[in-house]
Amino acid sequence: MSLASIEDPDAPFGVTNLECDRIAYAAGRGICLRETGGLLSRFEAVLFDSAFRPGATVKLDGNPSRTRISPDGRFGAITVFLTGQAHGYASASFSTKTTLLEMSSGTVVSDLEQFQTWRDGEKFSAADFNFWGVTFARDSNTLYASLWSAKKTYLVGGDVAARKLTVLRENVECPSLSPDNRRIAFKKRVGGDLAPWRFYVLDLATMTEHPLAAEARSIDDQIEWFDDSHVLYGASRGPVDAGGPARAFLLQATSPIVVR
Repeated sequence: MSLASIEDPDAPFGVTNLECDRIAYAAGRGICLRETGGLLSRFEAVLFDSAFRPGATVKLDGNPSRTRISPDGRFGAITVFLTGQAHGYASASFSTKTTLLEMSSGTVVSDLEQFQTWRDGEKFSAADFNFWGVTFARDSNTLYASLWSAKKTYLVGGDVAARKLTVLRENVECPSLSPDNRRIAFKKRVGGDLAPWRFYVLDLATMTEHPLAAEARSIDDQIEWFDDSHVLYGASRGPVDAGGPARAFLLQATSPIVVR
């Protein structure tokens, strides 16, 4: 895991001792998802502090995929592809597990499949539920995530304390809530297997959406907001509301997280 300056991204990176496949960081607490190596693939989440010192370790049941931390550092969310299942959201058959943690201790709070899900005022449940791509609001109790069932994806809004999820919209994957909590950037399925997704932005007040004008490629990533007007994904940065192509922000970088 490396550190880059927002003001001068071309400056030499700072390098930590952590080796991670995906990372999350907020309010002085971080999550490092990684493979432990050996003859058999094993995976773990290592929690770390503001000095990048490792703390509690949580065993994972599959290949790391997504992770986020609430802005106040209270909760963390981890999504894995379960071992033995297809690894990739474009696959016709995959199985995920999304777990919420108390960041102070590494204690498991719940699995999203243990929440009660509601759709159109009625309880909604199916054996094929898969959740992934959690993003937290500023109050840390409100979250958003993707739900897959019967070959459809949904945006769900959640209440951690009430263990409740509500379906808000179809065809939303890997949501990411803006710092001002007004918009969600997400992947929308628009094509076939070769180029299935396009980045979109949803206004939560009006529930209207528009494509991310700066990026027309199909990219499998959970967007990270750079600020309220720009986003990061992979190694690119692009304006949310203006036209023009995206530009490279950091080279040889994945799983970007902005420290606020």
